[in-house]
Amino acid sequence: MSPDDEVVSYNDLSAAGQDVFDQALRADGIATVNQSPPDFDYPDDTMDYTYVEKSGTIYTIGTGSNPCRMCAFVEPLDIVVGLAGSSCY
Repeated sequence: MSPDDEVVSYNDLSAAGQDVFDQALRADGIATVNQSPPDFDYPDDTMDYTYVEKSGTIYTIGTGSNPCRMCAFVEPLDIVVGLAGSSCY
């Protein structure tokens, strides 16, 4: 994470954005989601990452899509580096 990266407060996410974040956090891995709130980007064949602060912890939420579904995963910032290659399959 660089000093120029934006960190979004969980409370500033839309209700749908909070729902996607919480689904992915509870999944303890990749969650298939049935909505695509505008809080996040859903690129094809890759992941987009957004930093979100919730209760004093900064998480990264990775979101993406493939032809069949949209997915998301959430991890605390300190272990994100090892997950950069994760896919939605």
